[in-house]
Amino acid sequence: MTITKRIKQSCLLLAFVLALGPAVLPAQSLEEKVTAHTLKNGLTVIFAERHGAPVFSTLYGFKVGSVDEYPGITGTAHLFEHMAFKGTPKIGTKDYGKEKVLMDKIAQVGREWSVELAKGDQGDKEKIARLRADLTKLEEEQKAYIVKDEIDLVYSNVGGTGLNAGTGTDQTMYMISLPANRFELFCLMESERIRNTVLREFYIERSVIQEERKQTTDAVPTRLLSEMFMGAAFIAHPYKNPVVGWASDINSVTLEEAQAFKNRYYTPNNCVLAIVGDIYPEKAIPLVEKYFGDIPRGEDPPVFRTVEPKQLGERRVRFEFDAEPQLMMGYHKPNFPSKEDAAANVLAYILTRGRTSRIYKDLIQDKQLAVSVSGLAAFPGDRYPNLFGFNAVPRFPHTVEEVEKSVLEHVEKVKIEPVSERELQKVKNNIDASYIRSMSSNFGIAMTLVEYQLLYGDWKLFKKYRELIAAVTAPDVMDFAKTYLTPENRTVAYLVKKAKAS
Repeated sequence: MTITKRIKQSCLLLAFVLALGPAVLPAQSLEEKVTAHTLKNGLTVIFAERHGAPVFSTLYGFKVGSVDEYPGITGTAHLFEHMAFKGTPKIGTKDYGKEKVLMDKIAQVGREWSVELAKGDQGDKEKIARLRADLTKLEEEQKAYIVKDEIDLVYSNVGGTGLNAGTGTDQTMYMISLPANRFELFCLMESERIRNTVLREFYIERSVIQEERKQTTDAVPTRLLSEMFMGAAFIAHPYKNPVVGWASDINSVTLEEAQAFKNRYYTPNNCVLAIVGDIYPEKAIPLVEKYFGDIPRGEDPPVFRTVEPKQLGERRVRFEFDAEPQLMMGYHKPNFPSKEDAAANVLAYILTRGRTSRIYKDLIQDKQLAVSVSGLAAFPGDRYPNLFGFNAVPRFPHTVEEVEKSVLEHVEKVKIEPVSERELQKVKNNIDASYIRSMSSNFGIAMTLVEYQLLYGDWKLFKKYRELIAAVTAPDVMDFAKTYLTPENRTVAYLVKKAKAS
């Protein structure tokens, strides 16, 4: 399976893994079944025993995403995610010694080519063409030594399923499910990938991502609107960076820059590994120590310093495109584990989650102003203060202005009328049910353990989330709306259909 297909099938992966493993574990029961172990190099490994089926799912994450990038290298975390499937000096090659000679030449020519490309209109067109031709020739020679998709092939041959990865604003995740008797193979393969990933076919993959951006962002109005919205909402903080990266950065980032990024962030002390399923920690830990323990510890990632300044006035973006109208709206707010974040989650459910939510009944069912309205309690990330907001699509012939007006009416109503105890408890029950469903599979549990350990430093904080939600009161919801859902703290973006020329 190609990497592109692997990424496109991530939704199918999620559907598959939800079917893995026995029934959901309550929070108390889960905590009793978890064993955490930290290696001397800083790698945190978390085991959760579930012996209902002879399989285990693993997910490991690095605390690196688009938020860790800076102008010139945006998209590098996503690019490296692709590169992690290309192999190592031992995997994915027929003769690494001979291949390495070509790779060194490719690195040199690719660097010169990228530097010239980065000059834009000032670049030497003849030089660019010559270097591109030289690079293509070297890449063709390299193919004689490459074993395509060998990682996928090795896992597939032993019953592995769901080999995948994903990059977000805050983190990058890698995952696989395997029969229980293949744990040592997993340790061998993944320790080798973490230790020795080779940036094989780097410039070829860079071109693949350029096309990916064209097809999934530049040609998709919703994605373009989102980029414009984030650029307006965040004027300093790198949450404004798109995960796929800006086109000019993708076009010019060099192998050396990507390698430096990898060396800085893809280290054991910046990684959390969760193993969930038919696994016995007392037997597994020695294998983890054997294979992962000698991976060199890296320097601690740099301390993040940029804080988004307080927004002092409403910001608006209007984007014309030959597409159906759309509205995006967002307000700055604190992130987890604040009580304000919990109140935001409750309010998002009250207003937009499900057919009985206020905005759904009013705008979609009764007034038929909108085709869809979704509430977002925390976006685009969770590591740092984020946004609460809405995304809506008007129903023809209604306009984004009408939909915005109606959404804001509901926002203002929350500020002056406390939610009833019955509605509040119903929402809390729905949030808890959603959380329990997310923990019904090996993969879901692994994701939860990794995220809380990686982003907040303690996997046990998954209980804190439930406690915060349970503690939210009607006054808390009102206070959140009054404090944060204000005009001066609001960013609004319109996608409007471009008028046809007469």
